[in-house]
Amino acid sequence: MSAAKPRKPPIARIAKGAVLHRVHGEVRAARWYGRRDGTSRWDDPDGDFGVLYLGRSPVGAFAETLLRAPTDRDVLWSRAGQRRQAAFRVLEQLQLAKLHGEGLAWFGVMAAQIAESDYTVPQGLSRRIHAVFPVDGIQYRSRFDNDELCVALFDRADPKLELLAEGDPIDKAWARQTLTRRGYRLIDL
Repeated sequence: MSAAKPRKPPIARIAKGAVLHRVHGEVRAARWYGRRDGTSRWDDPDGDFGVLYLGRSPVGAFAETLLRAPTDRDVLWSRAGQRRQAAFRVLEQLQLAKLHGEGLAWFGVMAAQIAESDYTVPQGLSRRIHAVFPVDGIQYRSRFDNDELCVALFDRADPKLELLAEGDPIDKAWARQTLTRRGYRLIDL
């Protein structure tokens, strides 16, 4: 009896020409596929491949970067103002393993396991997906605004992205509006 070929997981597609967004630190390039020590949710703990974190919208990228402490309702402008925005155009359709909706059951996980601050489950899934399925990365819901979809793009998909803008400051009025709608305050010190 031969081993069954793995079935393809539920796939999210991002069309050629779509724009993806990133919020990053001033000293780090926008096109940064972390291969450090597995400190982020979808990182490979062994560092064999890198992951670039993107939002399908500017709000998704902002939420994943700056709304990480939901019990602290105040966000310092000095912290937000040190971040930069970037935009990438998709040059060739991206295929992403869906780790939301039907993808949760397909992979045998619950949304809570994906959203936990212990990254053991998502990192293990990321490593498995990268090794077994010919996809460009993972699409998931933001932990900090679950209306927003985000992308963990594997470094093998880098040629499918064109950097449109890098290092743009975050607009203070937009940040204030985005935070206020979510019950946060932007504080100037």
